[in-house]
Amino acid sequence: MTTPALSWKVVSAVVVVPFIIGLIVSSNLIPATTYTEKEIIEPPASAPKIDMGGPTQRGLKNEAFDKVLGHQDPFANLASIQIHRNGQVDPCGSSAGSNIYEGLKTALQSYNEEVQSFSKYEFESWITKALGSNLLDDDVCESEEKVHYNIDQGLFTYCDMTATHTTIQPDHDSLVPVPVPIDDGGSEILPCHFHTREGLRVSSLQQLVQLTKDAAEVAIQYPEQVCTESNPQDAGEGSEPVCVEKKAELHLYAVPAGRVFMFAPKFVGEVFELKHVKLPGNLPVRLEVMSLKPRVFDVINFFDRSESDAVVNTALKETSESHRIKRSSTGASGYNVNSQRTSENGFDTHSKNAMTIKKRSFEVLGFDEYNDGHSDGLQVLRYNKTTAYIPHLDFIEDPTGKEEHNYDSAGVGSNRFATILLYMTDLSEGDGGETVFTNTWPNQPPEKNIEIDVVRDSLKTIEKLWRCFHAQGRIMAGRDGGSYPNGEPDKDSLHGGCPVLKKEKWAANLWVWNAPRGGFPGSPVNEEVVAQNREKNVAADPTGPQQLHATFSNTGIDPAFATASLNFQDTFWGNLGNDDPPLSVNTYEGHKWNIMVDGKVKRTVVINTEPNQSYEV
Repeated sequence: MTTPALSWKVVSAVVVVPFIIGLIVSSNLIPATTYTEKEIIEPPASAPKIDMGGPTQRGLKNEAFDKVLGHQDPFANLASIQIHRNGQVDPCGSSAGSNIYEGLKTALQSYNEEVQSFSKYEFESWITKALGSNLLDDDVCESEEKVHYNIDQGLFTYCDMTATHTTIQPDHDSLVPVPVPIDDGGSEILPCHFHTREGLRVSSLQQLVQLTKDAAEVAIQYPEQVCTESNPQDAGEGSEPVCVEKKAELHLYAVPAGRVFMFAPKFVGEVFELKHVKLPGNLPVRLEVMSLKPRVFDVINFFDRSESDAVVNTALKETSESHRIKRSSTGASGYNVNSQRTSENGFDTHSKNAMTIKKRSFEVLGFDEYNDGHSDGLQVLRYNKTTAYIPHLDFIEDPTGKEEHNYDSAGVGSNRFATILLYMTDLSEGDGGETVFTNTWPNQPPEKNIEIDVVRDSLKTIEKLWRCFHAQGRIMAGRDGGSYPNGEPDKDSLHGGCPVLKKEKWAANLWVWNAPRGGFPGSPVNEEVVAQNREKNVAADPTGPQQLHATFSNTGIDPAFATASLNFQDTFWGNLGNDDPPLSVNTYEGHKWNIMVDGKVKRTVVINTEPNQSYEV
């Protein structure tokens, strides 16, 4: 039995170390896509001040609120809003018994802007205020972390994890504080952001209303009944229970400020339809749960064979020392060959195809914007016959606390929280090359394991193997080094690659971080270590290749470049003609950028070590 032509897996764990998202992309292929570049998120402006407003303003805001809702209560057919903590299956609180419409309107009085002009940050502050003050009980959805709080209202203690546990994101200064009286006399806490079960970030009243309507339609299409025992005083003995149709519920997943969304799977085989992830041809992207511990998902309809071939071809043509295909390395910084890792790897960081896959991955993971600092490059892996990858975590550990970068994602540090693994080679049963989680999943009978003597005959250099197994028609992938929603590492994500017994295996993975990684603006550091190193004149220790910035512009002087274009190697990046604006790129030392006219290379720029570089034609 053959494995799917293209397999992807996403494994999720929880938040401190990388929460694993292992995906198998199945044999349902999607067409290749062209991608329009999107601006990388820059650190935003400061948060707006909150104005409580006077009676006249309150009246105008009520009128605007009613106008947006069409002077009707769209929440009338909703039994409740059910709030879940990030990554948790069971709700922690419910608005049942509260008037949702009035609760939202009352909370609106704490804000100066009219609801129809709210930014997503103002909306999230408002919804946090409405839920925490008006719709939920004070003692529900409280934080499960052992941190100090100066407020005792449940949801507010969860949304604002205090300065010791709130990771600083690039948009941190855009967050709009929630006006809530607190014990030390202050009046502001940080808000949650809210997502649907499928990861869609809810960012406006109109969107909230539409989700409410969708939930009501589902309740009509798939009616459920709720039955209660009849009151013996009202009916005779043995009377039947009283049953009514269950009203719709809207489930929202609250994510604390500075944290990233994580899925909450209930059972193996559960499916998440990601309708907000748009692909050419309108093919549906969905996740199927393959394991709960660690969390592993099969991602259906994610990428196609042409994209797979492009990733491999770009990696083979890469010549820069930091990104070319070479023996796999380990460690938090620098390049160190590990004799137990026998695969080869390279990085595709900025080709058009890599950017398309990276941004698509962010959508699948619940990000509503792409930030280059939250991911490594697309790592391309080649396993020749007899090569393998011993068990490891993708989460980067710093047990001595001597690294300048702060990897403690349970506190304010950043680390890998998810891995997306793409399988790009067809391997048959018995060919090897499977991904296996050595501490846990999959739990299969011993007779399914590959005989150790068979493996040793094909692989003479590895004497100690983990539980390698036949994939039974599909390659199983997963991620190690994952983290829980609170940033703690998930040790169950320990994983390895079984030896390839036949043919050659190509794969690629993307590590996604919970906050900017080392080398990017805003990445968290261990300040004491930095201070000690600078005092000793120890140079900064970069985490892997350092990202550089280059700007290309056309002066308009040379008519030969009137219709020029900028290309990363042979991949089109943007127009660079006489009337075109300058092009700014994030890049790395040794990268080659070609300026082409009519398909011919007129000039090649090789990136040097300067942090900011400018080139003119």
